[in-house]
Amino acid sequence: KMATKVAAHYISEKISKVRWLPEKLQQSERFVTGCWDMNNNFVRLWRLQSNPYAQNVDHTPRCNDKVSLEGDITGLEFVTDDILAVGCADGHLSLLNVQRAVEEDQIQRTARSERLHEFKCSRTAAPCTALDVYGTDIATVGEDGCVNILSANNLKQVKRSIDADSIALLTVNFVSQQQLVTANRMGVIRMFDTRVAGETQPKIAFMVACQDAKSSNFVSSLATHPMQQHILICGSEEGSITVWDLRNLEYPASYLSAHNSPITDIGFHNQDPSKLFSSAEAGEVWMWSENKTHIDPNQQDCKSSWLSGDRVRALVNVDGVLSNIRKPINSFDVQGSRLICGSDSEAVYIVDDIL
Repeated sequence: KMATKVAAHYISEKISKVRWLPEKLQQSERFVTGCWDMNNNFVRLWRLQSNPYAQNVDHTPRCNDKVSLEGDITGLEFVTDDILAVGCADGHLSLLNVQRAVEEDQIQRTARSERLHEFKCSRTAAPCTALDVYGTDIATVGEDGCVNILSANNLKQVKRSIDADSIALLTVNFVSQQQLVTANRMGVIRMFDTRVAGETQPKIAFMVACQDAKSSNFVSSLATHPMQQHILICGSEEGSITVWDLRNLEYPASYLSAHNSPITDIGFHNQDPSKLFSSAEAGEVWMWSENKTHIDPNQQDCKSSWLSGDRVRALVNVDGVLSNIRKPINSFDVQGSRLICGSDSEAVYIVDDIL
């Protein structure tokens, strides 16, 4: 068991997304939350403040500012240190600008796209289900099966629209500037070239692995390794993790049974990619660490522990970071030695000394 400190802060909103504000040199003291399933859905900007009165808690978050949005918040990613891309269940994408200040930080909306996702038959808005960012490019996916790529410099114009799938897409991930992957409700993952129009797209599709071939197993979250972009990690409905080596798509590189409930979010620690985190609907977060002793420094690339098939269990340790929350942990973000999680329990959890 890890010797970490966990502090729960109740904020009266179901949190769908949470992100630390990027900081170059120090531990971030600011984060943003997006909520869902409320009468009014907000993106809030928080700042940790030292709290001399609270017992066992070093910092208490205080909301500095908020922006009201038109639907559930389904995506939250920083494009730059102070520009935030926000996806919404009304099918739109917004940009928010964060202004850091000594006293009160501020956040305001600076741009909103046209409707990016809609159901073709009814012409009604389709929820934007996820987004990802690469440089200034923002990719959104929706329940209409479409991928849209926009530049943060101009939300009024869609750079590329791809009819990616006939059913709802749940997640999207840039592998590189030219390549992205999407995953749908049936567990099918597809790879697309961001430079090419829909008709001429190369058809590359592969499946998430599954314990029981008869049961459905949608892909709920995707992550690529920060240093080795060909390593794609897929979290799924059955709680398992499938690893694909994008250079060889004949069969999955590894398969790990993990959580007993659907995985909600998965991602590597950016500064220490030997650590992977996964969160699940049962209200838990796990940390997966590659055993450094097994890694030959001269052969870093050819043998990531994640690509070692049946041996992956022996090469990767797992630690429970959070458990018994009893409501889904929907989103997490890790920066430096701090992990933050947002949950349907209307709380954010901050875990210190994670590494």
